[in-house]
Amino acid sequence: MNKKGCPMKRCKLMGFCLLLVLLLGVCSAEAEVLDRAEIQVIVTIPQVLWVRVNATQLEFTEEDFDTTKNAVMLDEGILATKTEAVQIEVAGNVPHALYISAADEAFQGPNGSSLPSSQMTFRLYGPTWQGSWHTLRTRGATQDPVFASNTPGKNILTMDVQLLATWLDTPGTYEGTIVYTVAPLAG
Repeated sequence: MNKKGCPMKRCKLMGFCLLLVLLLGVCSAEAEVLDRAEIQVIVTIPQVLWVRVNATQLEFTEEDFDTTKNAVMLDEGILATKTEAVQIEVAGNVPHALYISAADEAFQGPNGSSLPSSQMTFRLYGPTWQGSWHTLRTRGATQDPVFASNTPGKNILTMDVQLLATWLDTPGTYEGTIVYTVAPLAG
C-alpha cells in the first residue's frame, strides 16, 4: 500500500463529498413558485325580512264567551279575550316594521252573515314592554306599523286578542284570515 491510501477509498470519499455538497446546495435553496392563480370573491347579501307565527289558526269557542269565566258583558255584547294567543317572530337584516291586518273587511259566517273584522282587537308585547290595543282592519296605505325595529335583528312578540260578539251577530261559526306582514322601515 502506498502513502496516498487506497485509490478506491479516495474515489468513494470524493464521491460522497460531492454528493453531500450537491444535496446541501439543493436543500438550502428556496422553492420558487412557478405559477399562481387567483379568483375574486363577490358576495351579494340580499335584504332579508321574515315573519313567523306559532299557530295556524286562532279559535274562539263558546267557552271563551262565558261571562262566568273570563268574558266580559258590555252594552254592545260580550267581549272574549285570548291572552298569549299567538307568538310572533319577526326579523330582518335592515330596520323593519310589522303590520297586522285582516285579509277582508269581515269574517264570513253562516247563511251569508258576516262579522266585521274591526270587532277584533289585539295588542303585542315583548319581554320588557306592552303595546296598546289595536283594531284589526284591512291593510291600507295609511296604516301605521304595530311594531317597528330601528335596528336589524330578530324579535319575539306575543299577541293578545279580543273579540266582541255583539247582540246583533248571528250565532254560528265565522272564518277569516289575519295577515302578518314585515316590511323595511321607511326612512
